[in-house]
Amino acid sequence: MARTVSRQARLLRRGVPALLVALLVGTTVALVTLSGDRRAHAEKPHRRREGVVTTTMSPATTSTTSAPVSVPSWRVAWGSAMAWGYGIAENATVRELTRVGIGGRAVRIRISNAFGNAPLVVGAATVALDTSGPYVAAGTLHQVTFAGQPSVTIPVGQVLTSDTVPIQVHAMQVLAVSLYVVRPDLVSLNPSRPDGPKVSYFTPNGGGDAVDAPGAAPFSAASPFPRWVDAVDVLTSRAAGSIVVVGDSITAGFNTSLTWTHVLQNRIDLLPADERRAVVNEGISANTLISVPGDFAKVGGGPPGLQRMDVDALTQDGVSEVVIFLGTNDLYFGATADQVIAGLQQAIAMVHQAGLRVIGVTLLPRKGSVVDGRPWTETMETYREQVNQWIRTSGAFDAVLDFAAAVRDAYNGACVPTAMFPPYDSGDHLHPNPAGQTAMADSVNTTLLDLPQAPTVPLLVGVTPTPGCTGPTGVPTPPPLAAPVYGTTTTTTSAASTSPGPGDVASQGTSSGSTGANQPGRP
Repeated sequence: MARTVSRQARLLRRGVPALLVALLVGTTVALVTLSGDRRAHAEKPHRRREGVVTTTMSPATTSTTSAPVSVPSWRVAWGSAMAWGYGIAENATVRELTRVGIGGRAVRIRISNAFGNAPLVVGAATVALDTSGPYVAAGTLHQVTFAGQPSVTIPVGQVLTSDTVPIQVHAMQVLAVSLYVVRPDLVSLNPSRPDGPKVSYFTPNGGGDAVDAPGAAPFSAASPFPRWVDAVDVLTSRAAGSIVVVGDSITAGFNTSLTWTHVLQNRIDLLPADERRAVVNEGISANTLISVPGDFAKVGGGPPGLQRMDVDALTQDGVSEVVIFLGTNDLYFGATADQVIAGLQQAIAMVHQAGLRVIGVTLLPRKGSVVDGRPWTETMETYREQVNQWIRTSGAFDAVLDFAAAVRDAYNGACVPTAMFPPYDSGDHLHPNPAGQTAMADSVNTTLLDLPQAPTVPLLVGVTPTPGCTGPTGVPTPPPLAAPVYGTTTTTTSAASTSPGPGDVASQGTSSGSTGANQPGRP
């Protein structure tokens, strides 16, 4: 796979001040080519990100981040992995809502045509501060350009990063990114949360260029599925890099209005300002690590984690840690414990080769879960326990987050460690509800992420660990973390962060006249 990196990016990595870079090279665009079903591994120089000190460490040790750098550098602050293609868009505008995890003085937008069936012709683009749904704050609309031009063509199977847009943003602020798509193309999207909040607004085909619209008037439909925009970078002076999570539906937020990555971001935002970092959610519902049965990648779970690791994590700007939370769907589709472990070893090698730290996550208990009429079996459970034992004890990861211990049914007198604690269960015995997602996020010892210990947030359910109850491998259920208090923060909210409203249900079927509207995701 070929990757063209701009001279601007090379100069920034060498420590040349951003203002001088702008004078030297003006505006540039970087292209990443994605091959195969979607994305091949990038032929990029694996490197430590600028301004970041990374260390390899065991799960029981910690390290410190580097001192803040004076030269601004790019950090990925929001992401949404593209999973597959659905619906045709032509002469239409989409407005995507993206919540950035860190603030800074400028942004860049990355656009994906990973699953297009034709070159994606973007005739115009803007970015603005969002106020609610498709409405933008007056006076904040900024034109987005590509190598100094207002339009660009992105070949099939590629992603492209825009020029720098000088707009001041704050952590957890929602940006509205609008794209005018000129010619017919299959829409690349992430259909992971059919019951999630609306994050994508679009005109009908033939609706024309509405990128400068201040509100809802031209946008006749809305969807919980991000489309085309797959990353937002922020220019910041903070030294610490971003934390990218590559996961499945549990991370993407299926059957819940709250994700553990969002709660973890809220915890990190309680730290002193110079310690805060972005947590970037790259989850895809039904995603696997290694195995994809038949054409499932094209109609369900997207490309497996190993195939998408480069574009969704390793080639993102300013990453320092990659969290891998995959494997349960591989076991459900028939993989053995040894096959999943081998896949995890391959993923670890890829991340380490890129000069980054890699964090493992234990697979959640799912006794009683049934997906598409097929139950979770005793054999699958045995394999899950074997994989978790390896994750916890092998030392292959730089750190481990034990989410299985955090959500198993080992509280308030109960002791069924192969099942999820019922008050944490969304009802399908597989996906945690908001209380379960909060419990997972609160269980994270943030020193394992090269951060100070962050305050926890209030649990949504009162729990007391059952005395003497351990998991299949003898791991006791951890008590809630105690943490120092740094103060409180105010989180910017918008329609993108609210629970779904009436009628916000995914529709079945396909339509050549839609912009990929509301195709349901798989668990």
